[in-house]
Amino acid sequence: MWSPSKSLVWRLSIFILCGTGLVLAMVLLFSGIAQSRQLVRQQQELGEALTVAAVNRISELLGRVESSARSAAICIKTDWRDKELSARRLKDLLLAQPEIHGITVATAKGIEDAPFASLSVFRQDGKVVTRAAMENSAQYIEDWYYLPEHLMREVWSEPSYEAQSKSTTVTFSVPVIGPDRELIAVVACDLTLEGIREMLDKLPLGESGMAVLLSARGVYISHPVRDFEMRETIYSVAEALGGAAPLRPLVELGEVFSSGKPGMALYRRAQNDTPTYIHYRSVPQTHWTMYVAIPEGQVLAPLRAQNKMNVLIGLVGGVLLLGASIVVAFSLTRPLHELAAAAGRLATGDFETPLPSVRRGDEIGRLTSSFARMREELHSYIEELTTTTAAKEKIASELAIAHQIQLGIVPKLFPPFPERGDLDLFATLVPAREVGGDLYDFTLLDEDHLYVAIGDVSGKGVPASLLMAVGKTLLKSTIQAVRDPARAMTMVNDELSADNESCMFITAFCAILNLHTGQLTFANAGHNPPIIVSKDGTARFIQRKPGPALGVMPAVRYVNKDMTLENDDMLLLYTDGVTEAMNDKSELFGEERMARIASDNAKASAQKLIKAMVDSISTHAHGVEQSDDITMLAVRSTAQKALRAPDAPERAPDAKILLGNNHEGLEHMVSWLERSAETLGIPPETVMALNLALEEWFVNIISYAYSDSAAHDVEMRMWKDDKQILVQIEDDGQPFDPCAQAAPDTQASLEQRKIGGLGIHFIRKTMDLMHYRRENGRNILTLAKLISK
Repeated sequence: MWSPSKSLVWRLSIFILCGTGLVLAMVLLFSGIAQSRQLVRQQQELGEALTVAAVNRISELLGRVESSARSAAICIKTDWRDKELSARRLKDLLLAQPEIHGITVATAKGIEDAPFASLSVFRQDGKVVTRAAMENSAQYIEDWYYLPEHLMREVWSEPSYEAQSKSTTVTFSVPVIGPDRELIAVVACDLTLEGIREMLDKLPLGESGMAVLLSARGVYISHPVRDFEMRETIYSVAEALGGAAPLRPLVELGEVFSSGKPGMALYRRAQNDTPTYIHYRSVPQTHWTMYVAIPEGQVLAPLRAQNKMNVLIGLVGGVLLLGASIVVAFSLTRPLHELAAAAGRLATGDFETPLPSVRRGDEIGRLTSSFARMREELHSYIEELTTTTAAKEKIASELAIAHQIQLGIVPKLFPPFPERGDLDLFATLVPAREVGGDLYDFTLLDEDHLYVAIGDVSGKGVPASLLMAVGKTLLKSTIQAVRDPARAMTMVNDELSADNESCMFITAFCAILNLHTGQLTFANAGHNPPIIVSKDGTARFIQRKPGPALGVMPAVRYVNKDMTLENDDMLLLYTDGVTEAMNDKSELFGEERMARIASDNAKASAQKLIKAMVDSISTHAHGVEQSDDITMLAVRSTAQKALRAPDAPERAPDAKILLGNNHEGLEHMVSWLERSAETLGIPPETVMALNLALEEWFVNIISYAYSDSAAHDVEMRMWKDDKQILVQIEDDGQPFDPCAQAAPDTQASLEQRKIGGLGIHFIRKTMDLMHYRRENGRNILTLAKLISK
């Protein structure tokens, strides 16, 4: 049988062991944290250095190609009518730059007596081959010729796979301009990217690290998975891997890359769901994005190996320490054995049990004497103490449980959504007694919709607190399911009215605020009218006829009311404990005083507004005991977009173009957008967003709008004002409303998530507004983008 003496031995031994182990664990913990931070910091420095070095080497290589192309342009400008001389000079330039695969010169259309239409010098099977053609109309529609011709500036084309060299190449084109600003020719230098790929593959990134190069459009130029190169984009990979990894962070990562700004991000890789450090930087000449990715597990591998060794050493030391502790503890606790046995009999109520004689004057001896005195006193007080303690414990337990229920059921962490800089929310609940019947609640239903509610249960004390908990839980779970305040109140009222023998009820106000548009949809069940505090300092009550309180009668149908909050408007909810607070003269705090204080604090934060209100109530009460619960909730949203109506202005467009429903039309659209942006002075960040969205929609038109193979026209129109860019795309394809498409569930598994929808989702996220209508048998899509400042 396990004796008390033996138990104390083990307790003391385990205490010593745990204390020593805790100190050791804390030392190892803090040491591990410091080492992990040091390893992460070193990794970040290494990743940044490797990224900068790789980008510099790529930029240097591209710079040499640009220099060669410009030199060739100078030679052609001087000697372009001498074909032989031009060919020799191009060959010399090609031999001087081994990185260049070939140089091509194409004379401008319409030049009479041109010695050649195109002249090419390129490497083939280890030799330099020269080829000239007197007629080559196909070259005039190629990007490397078409863009310099129309833009009259140097251009890097998108990387492409060249069948002749069986490699991926990128072309730098330079327009040769005559003395009268006329185009003479276009010089193009082709660069194979094999050298860049080999350089990236050799970067010291460890076993699991990788280096990736993306084009300006997000196409993989270089990737450890070769099947991705020139076939996949970061967005297509995001769609394909959406079920195995968080989709939204990968798409957002692509958007960050497209901004052109350098930086570092922490991302979970789809292959193993482990954190990965990503360092990225843009190549200035081509706006490519170079990034290196190093898994956290690789960074912390040395530390984890050391931790395993430390744990093994600690276990061995713990066993040795436990043995020593048992020996010491047993020698100290042996004299307590007889006293512990006697105390055990005493604990059963046998107050006549003899205690061991005192044979020592140390702590154990004094403890035995104290036990003797305690036995004598305990016998006389035991009955009274038992009765009093039972009564007090029953009351204290009931109040403590009710208090915990009330304060634990409402949110108490503020700010509740620290990542949302556009949302200011604060609430407070001050019970009049240990427990009360007030409630408030809020939650984000999704990214754009906030649910808020406030209520007041009839009565006070524990029953009111319990009904408050039930009502708050029912209302929140129902609103999350139906997303309709009136319908949710109707369902909760039916539930509370059933078997309501206590005849208790809840006055409640609940609403859903659209953080994007400012629309407030609400229903009122006999509650005090909320206050709208405008940014100009005015405070007004929402005077709408409320429905009956919840739980009064079944089969009540509540009705939704709607209104729109402007930017910086504050919605203030409260219970009657605020307006009915009394002072020593029996004067109410009142709605008028409340509105005045709200108006005086119109520009304050939600927390400061509620604090000012609570302080004013305390000053008004002047020490009078609080008679009712005081509950308030304030919320302000500043996320509404400053956009005009979603249709085109009545004036003529600032730019327009008629395109064919083919890939050549797509290329013309890109050129038109760049020319229009330069003419209208649109910032590059806005142009980038418009380009990505328009390309996505135009590809949808090419791929899905028409069931036949005939040629169709697609018209684009653009308007610009000082706030936004408005683009309207019109086609005569099959009816399709992108605004009516449900947003894809990016958190669902691959088996559950529907195929497609990411393109429209991307347009919605890129643009600030999207509007569709079908008119005269044509699809008309209007996109609006706020101009970046």
